[in-house]
Amino acid sequence: MQQRSSRDGKEPIARALGQTFATLQHLSDLAFAWGSRKLKQAGSGAEANVQKGIWSKLKRVGKRSARFVGTMGDAYYDWYERLKAQKRS
Repeated sequence: MQQRSSRDGKEPIARALGQTFATLQHLSDLAFAWGSRKLKQAGSGAEANVQKGIWSKLKRVGKRSARFVGTMGDAYYDWYERLKAQKRS
């Protein structure tokens, strides 16, 4: 990181904090995208035979919920990337 004088209006501490916050945002975005992809994969597992019973129903609902949340996360980030691309152009 270059040290700049405060004469150009950009103080080094403020710049370093801004870069740190941007890095943290980027890392949280990556973690969220990874998590949504994993949830989608977990929910996409083959549902073998449909069994009766509370545990099998809970498992089925859990997989469907994970798939839903994973798909929602993918849609969020796809749309977010489009909005960022529009802002840049």
